[in-house]
Amino acid sequence: MKKTLLIAALFSIFNFQLSILQAQDYHHQYASWGFTAGPNISSYIMKVDPLLRDTLIADTVLSSLPSTGLSFGLFLDYHVTDRWALQFTGQLALGQSLLRYTGHHSHLLTLGTDVGLAVRYRAPWRKGGFLLSFGPYVNFILYSAATEDINLFRRQIYTNPATDKAHFAMSDIHAGLAAALGYEFSNRWLVQLESKFGITDILNLTTPGTYVYPYKITLGVGCRF
Repeated sequence: MKKTLLIAALFSIFNFQLSILQAQDYHHQYASWGFTAGPNISSYIMKVDPLLRDTLIADTVLSSLPSTGLSFGLFLDYHVTDRWALQFTGQLALGQSLLRYTGHHSHLLTLGTDVGLAVRYRAPWRKGGFLLSFGPYVNFILYSAATEDINLFRRQIYTNPATDKAHFAMSDIHAGLAAALGYEFSNRWLVQLESKFGITDILNLTTPGTYVYPYKITLGVGCRF
């Protein structure tokens, strides 16, 4: 009796999943992948208390202005229905920012990678469809360089005596939220505008009123396969 009930339950679950898959008509596939590439604008939402004039930053960084860079990303969509999908993303981005502090300007260049997970919704319109996605991501800085010797990713502020590990003014890892709006044409080419904002303070200070949050806005063109 128990075996019969178990087989019946498994058969019902299988039929339910099969009905969902059969209802899909989005490219008649359950998973797809693609790429996007295009220019980006990146910088930092930054506030540093002007009273902090110590060796942490070497003259107070007052502001950060955005500059242009390039991004290349890959995505993998698992289509739950013809409109909803889970999207796994990976992006390699070259970013620039202009740091301004007392009497000086410094160009900060970074090469980083983003790994993210998002929920994506597709709204059919005419022969294509609008794409909307939202979800968290984690960023890792792979390389950074700056003029005027204020590369905050490489400016050592102290060494932990217990581990002998160097600590820098800004952390090279942060987490954030990403949102994207785009349109996919009938030939599977797509265009999208994506915004990424860090939600973790990457400045290694604990003083109130002092923080740095990175952000990046990317205009990408790509294709789905």
